[in-house]
Amino acid sequence: MESLFLRTSPRKLGISLALMLFVLALCLGWWANHHRMHEILRHGSDPLGYYQFLPALLGTHTFDALPWSVGLENGRSLSVFSIGVALLQAPFFMGAMVSAAISGQPVDGYSCPFVWARLVAAAFYLALGCVLTFHVLRRWFPLHIALLTPVVLFVTTNLWFYTGYDAGMSHVYAFFLFAWLLHLTVGMVATPSGPRLFGLFVCATLIVLVRPLNAIALLVPLLFGTPLRQALPTRWAWIKAFPGAAIAGLLAALVLLAPQLAYWHHVTGDLLVFTYGKKGEGFDWLHPHLIDVLFSHQNGWFVYSPIMLAVMVAVIAGAWKGRPGFRVFLLVWALAWYSYASWWNWWLGGAYGHRGFVEHYALLAPALAVVLDRLLRAGRGPKFAGLALIALCAFLNVRMSMLYNSPWDGPDWTWQRVFEVWSKAFFA
Repeated sequence: MESLFLRTSPRKLGISLALMLFVLALCLGWWANHHRMHEILRHGSDPLGYYQFLPALLGTHTFDALPWSVGLENGRSLSVFSIGVALLQAPFFMGAMVSAAISGQPVDGYSCPFVWARLVAAAFYLALGCVLTFHVLRRWFPLHIALLTPVVLFVTTNLWFYTGYDAGMSHVYAFFLFAWLLHLTVGMVATPSGPRLFGLFVCATLIVLVRPLNAIALLVPLLFGTPLRQALPTRWAWIKAFPGAAIAGLLAALVLLAPQLAYWHHVTGDLLVFTYGKKGEGFDWLHPHLIDVLFSHQNGWFVYSPIMLAVMVAVIAGAWKGRPGFRVFLLVWALAWYSYASWWNWWLGGAYGHRGFVEHYALLAPALAVVLDRLLRAGRGPKFAGLALIALCAFLNVRMSMLYNSPWDGPDWTWQRVFEVWSKAFFA
């Protein structure tokens, strides 16, 4: 197997991986949603909150009263969601506008071409995130491990669900951005360049615009591959070495931020807004549900994506041994863990598994690669047992995604209900 990969260029392998995952994700998205294509974009839930900015550009909605928003005392209403997902969907949205106009369908942001545009967008960003992850991993692992890791990550975790079944959520887009951030950072540490520095500015801005809490991922380009006391001087050296790229990146960041700031100012009168505060929602930093986030029947991360238990063991071990990047990956994940555990709705209701960690899979992929590399180098017995467990995780993840019927949380969602779903997944 390894000799076959060695005869094929990494570039061709990456393109093949991207095409395979794009087709698989697009077929999954259609299969999971074909029975509700007429309502998938209009359904009143969080995906509409991320998407609604785009139909508003066509006049379908007014920005003063978007359909999935919170009423304010000034008579306007505020979307608690930021515009990052809409920005990433925009190229596909514009393609759908052309397609709808040519085919005579309503150019309103909701007709069939726009539905397909979102399915294609999710598949595209999943494939691009995975191929970027592959190119990062091939620096440190054999090619077959670098190829296998994104595939295993996709089929054994709730990245599968949030690519195909609930692609309107922010997570597959954020996964791509985390993968791009890591790819740019690794490349910048190895060979600093102006285009990479410019890309870091753009990527960092989009990460914040997609999900502000994900700004903690910016610790990766700040700390990766550099001793702590040298981190800031090294990053400042990048800016001094490529001032043109830094200025262009800063201007690009301002251009990307401007629509969000303009929207907030238009609706509230303020440039910066903690949108969830308008709903009376917030954090209880002194009473985090740390164990519940991981092990509860209410979307516990390890309950729905059990392979990540082995991955986190590898992350902790790698951080202890000083593996490149593992300490900063662990730090970013730990900050996210504590933040979500402190959120009033720590289980992120109406979810399949703890969706707050989906984007972090791009940073946890090296640890999964360590697990797979050691497994495939092990003796026949451990190798067979490990591969069987991975296959079991994939089967259970796919079957539970098929069976999911929101919401799997709340007072009526008990361990007994979880066991019933597991039984149905295996025997129905």
